[in-house]
Amino acid sequence: MRSNHAAMFLARILSNYSPRFSTFAIASPHYQSFLVPSFHFDNASCQMRRHFSAYPRFDFGSIREPDDAVALFREMMRTRPRPYVTVFNKLLSTVVKMQQNTLALRLFDEMLQRDVPINHYTLSIAIDCYCRLKRPDFGFAILGNFFKLGFEPTVVTFNTLIKGLLLVGRIPEAARVFWKLSVYQLCKPSEHTYSTMIIGLCKAGGTLEAIDLLCSLEKEKGICKPNIYSYNAVIDGLCKEGKVDDALQLFSSLGDKGISPSVVTYSSIIEGLCNRRRMDEAQDILKKMIADKVCPDVVTCNIFVTAWCKDGKVQEAEHMLVSMKEIDVQPNIFIYATLINGYCMQGKMDEARRIFRLAVNSGIKPNINCYNSLMNGYCKKGQVDEVSRLFTIIPYQRLERNVVSYNIMLEALFCDGKCEDGLKLFKEMEALQVSPDIRTYNVLIEGLCINNQVRQAKDHFDDLSSKGMQPNVITYTILIGALCEAGQIEEAKDLFDELSSKGMQPDVITYTILIGALCEAGQIEESKDLMMQMVNNGCLPNSVTYNVFVQGLLKRNKMHDAMPLLEEMDSKGFTLDETTFSMLIEHVVREGRDSVLFDKIKKLVPKDLFSK
Repeated sequence: MRSNHAAMFLARILSNYSPRFSTFAIASPHYQSFLVPSFHFDNASCQMRRHFSAYPRFDFGSIREPDDAVALFREMMRTRPRPYVTVFNKLLSTVVKMQQNTLALRLFDEMLQRDVPINHYTLSIAIDCYCRLKRPDFGFAILGNFFKLGFEPTVVTFNTLIKGLLLVGRIPEAARVFWKLSVYQLCKPSEHTYSTMIIGLCKAGGTLEAIDLLCSLEKEKGICKPNIYSYNAVIDGLCKEGKVDDALQLFSSLGDKGISPSVVTYSSIIEGLCNRRRMDEAQDILKKMIADKVCPDVVTCNIFVTAWCKDGKVQEAEHMLVSMKEIDVQPNIFIYATLINGYCMQGKMDEARRIFRLAVNSGIKPNINCYNSLMNGYCKKGQVDEVSRLFTIIPYQRLERNVVSYNIMLEALFCDGKCEDGLKLFKEMEALQVSPDIRTYNVLIEGLCINNQVRQAKDHFDDLSSKGMQPNVITYTILIGALCEAGQIEEAKDLFDELSSKGMQPDVITYTILIGALCEAGQIEESKDLMMQMVNNGCLPNSVTYNVFVQGLLKRNKMHDAMPLLEEMDSKGFTLDETTFSMLIEHVVREGRDSVLFDKIKKLVPKDLFSK
């Protein structure tokens, strides 16, 4: 009997969504099938064939590539008499395990056209492929032929269809199928059915609905109880939504429910805590995990490595390699790539290369991310030849350069003043069908600007929409800065005003650039208005903004206007940069020592700068 609580849950889901979704007609065996090729079945002959008949053995273990599967399929098709349907099913299953779903469906289609006998398991494989390819409608079309041809779909088939609907975010339809399983007694939902529904809801962003279903199942007696996979999905969903405390509360209740947390459970909690920078708590969970005799895996370790690297604690992250060795967990390329990137971001290229060699010596082939990180590190240090060397050797390592690789190489060339080489590389990139992203265009536009080709940069900016791309705040900021540098302030102001009409908000860098340019042009009042607008729009000025503004005022001998800004800097804990400090000292020397001003300068100057 269908659970009342679970039925109420499904009713809530269906009532919360638009009724425009169609209801799949799976109510009875009289279901009218969709138009698909007619199937040829040979169940009786398949079952009556004797195991001692002279059939060749097919080596499925030899399949390494899709072409191997196709070659074996051709061999099976030539064999007379044809192999059992179970042999064809095994081949299709092998292809699916290789994640070659489109190929599996192509072979399935040829089986239909060549009148190869198929059974309900063959149909289930095809349904699974369509669902994995996010085409559940075709899966339901095949389901129609289950009923038409007298097959009884199993609960596994319906689980697959429910998962397929949830994979494309069609929550109401998944709930409707779930509900009809019991109402029309098509089959009895299994524990896996419920976990499929809960996992799918979480992946589709319906964590609250998943929690409702989880609670409904917990309250029922005699119904399938939620398993660890269901709890893992909800805990992970809560963590991804930033509700780590709710996830911790559910996690702590698992013992009372008779559920033992798995490595996935612990890893989800640890990742949630690390993402919120609650590292001490994450380490406490790791200790509890080990105390509970749940061994951390490479995913758990990678979570810590990633979090420490983000915090700039790369040496601490590297120590995880030692800890992994102690618990016999082998680092993977993702851990090495994270460490390489961590050191590169700190400019410690020797350390990054050391980790790179460590990966190679451990028998792990570096991936494109490793090379991109090294290129980026050398690019930031201005070592263009090394960037170019790495860029050149990537294809020889049987790796493909991606858009990130090209972006870094472009940035290195433009920063080195090699504008023509940069433009040539950009054209090569398009010719090789490596699709540029907005980062590519930002690099291109900035590169042209720093090489005094602002007009050409503006032309590329104007062409973005024709290429199906929208400029972002960074794109606007680059061009606004270049126009201001070229003295074209009115055009820069027009671009600045365009931001809001495009639904974008200027950031602190955009405001600072324009405030500085207006000050340089003597438009002090407009600078003040812009700073006020900045604050009113929720974008708070930073130390650079204040320094730029003060410098602009001092250049116009407006010390009286600069004093309130110095007061604000003091109250916000900001300090003077070297340029502002020098300009203020010049003012003191020129105008005579003002004790109030001198004391203010002393408070605002960093100790190392004051000692100079």
